[in-house]
Amino acid sequence: MFSKNPVAVFKKRSEKWYQDLQNYSQESLYHKPSSDQWTLAELYDHIMRVAKTYQLPNFHKCIDNDTRNGKPKNSAAYLIFNLNITPSRNIKMESFPSKIVADFTPEILDRDILENNFKEFIAETISKESLVKKCDTKIKHSHPFFGMINAIEWFSLIEIHMRHHERQKKRLESMNK
Repeated sequence: MFSKNPVAVFKKRSEKWYQDLQNYSQESLYHKPSSDQWTLAELYDHIMRVAKTYQLPNFHKCIDNDTRNGKPKNSAAYLIFNLNITPSRNIKMESFPSKIVADFTPEILDRDILENNFKEFIAETISKESLVKKCDTKIKHSHPFFGMINAIEWFSLIEIHMRHHERQKKRLESMNK
């Protein structure tokens, strides 16, 4: 693992995102560049949805030793988890199974609800710190793109996913200046 403390890494990035969220104008937050692009509000909701419906549940499967076998950890996973390299690649939602697409597709939430939900999401995720610290890294659960990854890697995916969307976030922010 590249990061010795994935909770601290998540905390730093998520608090920056939360600060940005609070500073967006109403117009910026809900500006839709085109019919096939998300608003900033949708991007934030997507980050929370993926963490709550996919990354954290699979993190808990490792913690609870409820694993599903799959292919070994692959070279893409090695780059991401061991070398901290985030590939600059667009991933289309259509490449996921339909159940996952439904879970990952964002909704447009009222600003107050979005800010509240994001703040709660940060607190809930940080609350996993004791589990992250004491987890057995030999227990792994299959990821469809990365192969067998452990609880720390599943947890780290939350921040990595935010980093993956950083270019999109910056592009959306720049459209509103």
